[in-house]
Amino acid sequence: MATNEQEAAEAAFVERMRNFVAPNPSPRNPRISRESSFADMIEEGYQADGHKTWGYVIYRTTYESDADWVDFMQRLRWWTIDTMEIFNGQDVLDRMTWTIFDDRERFDRADTAAIRRHFRAWAETAVQTEQQSNDAPLVSEGRSPRYRYCIQVDADALHSCVHGGPPPPDCELEQVGWLKVIDKNWLPRHEDPRFAGRRPAPHAYDFEPIDGVTEEHVGWLKCPLSAAMTEYYYMFLDLNGWTLVYQRPPKVIGY
Repeated sequence: MATNEQEAAEAAFVERMRNFVAPNPSPRNPRISRESSFADMIEEGYQADGHKTWGYVIYRTTYESDADWVDFMQRLRWWTIDTMEIFNGQDVLDRMTWTIFDDRERFDRADTAAIRRHFRAWAETAVQTEQQSNDAPLVSEGRSPRYRYCIQVDADALHSCVHGGPPPPDCELEQVGWLKVIDKNWLPRHEDPRFAGRRPAPHAYDFEPIDGVTEEHVGWLKCPLSAAMTEYYYMFLDLNGWTLVYQRPPKVIGY
């Protein structure tokens, strides 16, 4: 009798879940609320800015193995596509532009400071060339993470992604590896006009040096490969998103 009751309860639960509709449901997947759908919120972001495309710019700064790079890109695309499938967001994914700077002569072993300088210069004109239309001849970068943050794949990041575990879907999340996400607008404290004339807080420079920086904020963070192109793109639409999730390397955000 107990078994029949248990089976009936399980069947009822399955039926409820089959017909479940979330509060404020996503038009793409009604089981997920609109606010929880990366596809819906990314779309809302580029539409609010009057943009036609989205997606991080990626810099390759390691050239020891072309095979590892191909493997890495396959894994990155798999995670990106897999995430968007959850939200039925193929139409939003079709709007993504995969911009990859892959120039050995120019970027081999470039540090984050050099990548930041290049990205700043690129972003100054890219927003107009990429997003301009006859309907909106003048367009700004708005809230778009595409023009505020970029991804760097150096030797350590590439190794973590390719040699940390088997390729998806057979890997565990802790095996997927991480990428460097660089904040275009970061300045060391002594160059930041917001801190001009202000006495630093006690122990403000007591951290272990990273790229010579002993402050807590070093201008970049480690982001999980599985979430970089979607979840954290969505989160960084919020102008406070970086501050909310930041962890000083070697920590990986979200872990």
